[in-house]
Amino acid sequence: MSLLPDAAPLQGVEEAMRGWFSDPTPIANRRPFDESQLRGISNVLRSIGQEPWSRIPRIYVVLRTINQLPLIDDFITQGLNDVWFPFTHHTLPLSLKSQSARSSFIQAQRLVLTKSLDLEKRDGKHRHFSDPNDIPVVKLAELGRGGFGIVEKVLSTISREEYARKLILRGPTFRKNKEILREFEAELAILKRLSHAHIVELVGSYTDPRYVGLLMSPVADCNLKEYLDMPVSVDRRSLLRTSFGCLVAAVCYLHQSQIRHKDIKPQAIKDHRVLITDFGISRDWADLGQSTTTGPTVKTPKYCAPEVAAYLPRNSSSDIWSLGCVFLEIWTVLCGRTTEDLNSHLKANGSTSTCYHSNIESVHSWCDSLVNESSDHDIKRPETWISMMLQIEQHKRCNAQGLFNDIVEYSKEPETQLSFVGLCCTEYEDSAESVQSSVY
Repeated sequence: MSLLPDAAPLQGVEEAMRGWFSDPTPIANRRPFDESQLRGISNVLRSIGQEPWSRIPRIYVVLRTINQLPLIDDFITQGLNDVWFPFTHHTLPLSLKSQSARSSFIQAQRLVLTKSLDLEKRDGKHRHFSDPNDIPVVKLAELGRGGFGIVEKVLSTISREEYARKLILRGPTFRKNKEILREFEAELAILKRLSHAHIVELVGSYTDPRYVGLLMSPVADCNLKEYLDMPVSVDRRSLLRTSFGCLVAAVCYLHQSQIRHKDIKPQAIKDHRVLITDFGISRDWADLGQSTTTGPTVKTPKYCAPEVAAYLPRNSSSDIWSLGCVFLEIWTVLCGRTTEDLNSHLKANGSTSTCYHSNIESVHSWCDSLVNESSDHDIKRPETWISMMLQIEQHKRCNAQGLFNDIVEYSKEPETQLSFVGLCCTEYEDSAESVQSSVY
């Protein structure tokens, strides 16, 4: 059965489309469509109720150009979309039967092969757009903004996939622009190297006259800080428990890849899958021979390690401290208290600072109170891990691999009723055991 629209809507389409499809020039000599034209065609199709067609404007253009538009529903039925471009004789559907029609399709597709198609190829290549209208995404919502730029939820007009887009405003001067692009390239280089279930994935990157942009997947609607402030349901409690092992597995992977995150905090951990993001100030020390650095660095004071706050030499153990602070907040919520309760305790005791490195005495007393209040033996266990992580002296802190092993081993004990690591990361244990544990 044909899914072609009724005659009346088709007349409206003809009127709207005439400007795009009235060129009598032979196909080989026609000027290709640009992204804004393809988006306009998509909008017209959507306005007449042809939502399925509007999702594949490139296929629509080619089929219409070669007078094979009645076959568009066959493409849709077989799950073909604009991501399939460029087509070959082998990838075209059999419904395009005649050899001449197939050859015409292959010839005509040059009209829609814009560079926008390459943005989601995940091939590590950086794209350049002179016109922002050619970028094949539309903004759905703003997820956050700060000194780093803007993070948005966007929809690809090609694949219809949703992504997180990080936009960084380019500098107004040559010097500032050079500095911003250098930082962007460093973050991009790190993201290209990473592939882990709990680390955000790079989809593509681009530059336009105003911004440099990163497309990342999956898109996260909330971060851990917001998650910790929500009422604790059974499902949320389960995720918070397993986040201990999953977060350590991700940090372990980073350190084994010779990358320090340098700004671990609840706001940098996204979504219900527990995803580590925000690699804007991370350091890749693969070519440095060591991970220890000195001097000032961008940081979040509340979660940074003592040596980072004091501008002293720091290494991957500084990540462990920051993760320990995150663990403390997760554990607080699992024990039935709130992060606001924790902050109030810090303000009323010790140095009264809410920065963990400046008020470690109050951190210890808070941990003691949680242990004493809890009747659940399992829920007391994170205190052991937190104490191993929040050591003022760097060399006394545990490393990520050792901590991960301890969490997995405890979760496997017969007496342990609920695991502290997700099934997604228990397989990681086998591969990680072959890698030597060390603090870089």
